[in-house]
Amino acid sequence: MEKTKALVTVIEMARTGLGFTPADALDHIATLIAQEDAESAFYDRRVEELLRLGACIWSLRRDIVMPR
Repeated sequence: MEKTKALVTVIEMARTGLGFTPADALDHIATLIAQEDAESAFYDRRVEELLRLGACIWSLRRDIVMPR
């Protein structure tokens, strides 16, 4: 799926309530990390990207509960 189509689909899913909750999203990211092949040449990069995505979700979730 091309990047623009992916972003449009994400927005449409969010608007219709089809997204994960922040907690479920973090849990799913942990599952995706666990499924990564540690022997892959791309393991470190892919895991870092997933961890950064998780950190973003955590920050957004925290800011909703405790705005700065």
